[in-house]
Parts: sequence; C-alpha cells; structure tokens
Amino acid sequence: MRNDDGALPIFSVLIVDDDPTILRLLQEILRYDYKVYPAPSGEKALTFLERRVPDLILLDVEMPGMNGYEFIKKLKGDGRWSGIPVVFLTGQEERDKEELAFSLGAVDYILKPISVGIVLSRVKLHLELGSYRKHLENLVEHKTLQLQRAQDAILDILANVTAFRDSDTGYHIQRTTLYSQLLIENLLELGYPDYVVDRNYADHVTKSAKLHDIGKVAVPDSILLKPAKLSMAEFQLIKLHTTYGARMIDDAIANLGDDSSFLHVAREIVIAHHEWWNGSGYPSGLSGGAIPISARVMAVADVYDSLRSHRPYKMPLSHEDTLSIMKRETGSHFDPHLMEFSAGVFHSFEVVAAEYHDETRHSDGPLI
Repeated sequence: MRNDDGALPIFSVLIVDDDPTILRLLQEILRYDYKVYPAPSGEKALTFLERRVPDLILLDVEMPGMNGYEFIKKLKGDGRWSGIPVVFLTGQEERDKEELAFSLGAVDYILKPISVGIVLSRVKLHLELGSYRKHLENLVEHKTLQLQRAQDAILDILANVTAFRDSDTGYHIQRTTLYSQLLIENLLELGYPDYVVDRNYADHVTKSAKLHDIGKVAVPDSILLKPAKLSMAEFQLIKLHTTYGARMIDDAIANLGDDSSFLHVAREIVIAHHEWWNGSGYPSGLSGGAIPISARVMAVADVYDSLRSHRPYKMPLSHEDTLSIMKRETGSHFDPHLMEFSAGVFHSFEVVAAEYHDETRHSDGPLI
C-alpha cells in the first residue's frame, strides 16, 4: 500500500487471466495500492515468475492452454514459488471445483463477476497473512540460529575444560575436529548406501568431535598429566574417560529432552571412539557396523593426531609413517571401508597438521 510519504507499494500482485477485460479491471482496482503485473496465460505467468516472485497471485480457473489447476500444480511443485499464496478467480458455475482448488494449494477464491470491495478486502487479507507468516518464519529462523550459536558456545566451553586440564595436547582438539570434518564431509559427498550421512548428521559430527575426550576431566591429574608412558593399571583407569564422558552427556540429554539431538551424536563419539573394528577396543567391545559411524570417524582422526604429535614419551611421526601404521591396522582397529573411502582426503590431514602445529600454539593455554 502507498505510504504517506508517497513511497512505492511494498506488495506485488500477479494477475493471470485470459480475459483482457478482467485483466484491465483488476489492474485498475489494485494499481493504487500494489505493484500489479498482468499475464494473459499460464505459460506467460510461468515465464514472468522466472524473473520476479510476486507476493500474491490472482489466478483464473478456466483458460485455454494451461488452465488454473495445471498452473498451480506447477507452481506448488517448485520450491521457488510454492510459498506464494494463490486466490482463484472462478464463476458461479465452477463452484463445484472449489475443493479441488483448495486441495491443490489455493488459499481462497473470488467469484465472477468481480466485486471491487471483495477484491480489495481479499487481496489485503492474504497479503497481510503472508507478511505475518514470513515474519514468523524469519523469527523462527533467527531463534534457531541463536540456539545453534548457544550450542556451539557450550561445546567450545566444554572442550576448553578438557584442553586446559591437559594442556600438553596443544591443538589436538582443533586438529581432530578438522580431521573429523574432512572425513564426514567426504562420506556425505560420496553417499555410499551403507554409510548414509545427511547434512544434519555431518554437522553434528563436526561440532561434537571436540568433545571426544570430555570424560578426561574425571581422570586424576597424576594419571592425566603423567610425563611418561602409563602403567597397565593407570591405563585401565584412563580408559574410563569414555564412560565418564557418556554419563556427563546423558545428564545433559535428560535435561534438554527433545532439544538434545546434537548431543546424541556427541555421546556416540565420546563412548565409542576407542572401539576397534575387530571388537578388541573399549569400553564395550563393539565391532564392525555396531560402532557408530561418528565414532569410527573419530577413531581415525584421533589416532592420526596421536601418532603425529609429540609426547614426553614419544617423538612425532611423519605423515607417511603415520598412514603406513594406520593402513596396517585397517580391518583390526579401523573400519576398512572408511579407510578406503577416505584415501583421497588424507593429504588434507597433512595441511591441517602443519597449520595447527603445536609449536605455533600460544603459551597461555589452548585455543578453541
């Protein structure tokens, strides 16, 4: 509608009717309040929609060539236009087809002969409803984005807890997160039937990877920070970090309820990233396909980084030597199919390792 300052109308209406008299009449009725576009056929209307998307469509039911029902089927079948509200223009003799019109997605109908008052009130009503719906959609999108940012911030805080407890691991969390992202994005792109990964799951894996060692906050410093190789008894204690971490996440899931889907993937990773393909891992001795894909991905990322990293009791290995060892353990430690599918992305691991080398890390603690 025209603003008090004379600004152009903010809403646009596409009129589709083969009757030139009806087109001119509707244009005259609406032109003071809306930007109006006439189309004398369904075919020409579709051509117009390729260039511009209106806020509302007034659509004649009976037209030669493509009739109104055929037009709205095409409209609602295209994601670019499916949200445009459609009001049918129909004669009294066509009222028996109202149910069909609504079933195809029409929001209302206007009877011919045209009444100026009815046209103005119906157009105004549905444009306002459409505007309100868009406002709600934008509000939901904004709130969803805020929730995602809050979730990401919480994940970073939790990951930092682990990193500060074990500062000797340097950029381990950043690197393993990036390795996991490379692996899961590759699976998403390849789309193998037995490795079905959708966009949502891939995002959850990437976000949750940084929590894989969260359970280490429950491990005593004397073991976690020991500057030497662990004894067998100490190793048995540090293995409990998987179950400790899972319990922490279980509490969060119980509190969040339906809003905790991203934490279910985090739990998979935390509890199962030390499981082995042949069943000799911990804590549950899972094997093969019983190990979640997220945990299999994390196992590859975690071991690669451990072999490449310096520790008080070991020197770092080269990229080539690391892959050589991991290939020997494929089928025992690692999922052989995952290793095969991932062959093309391992070169990117070396890039990540170089960019996030521990010697470049600041001395005031880990950075997430």
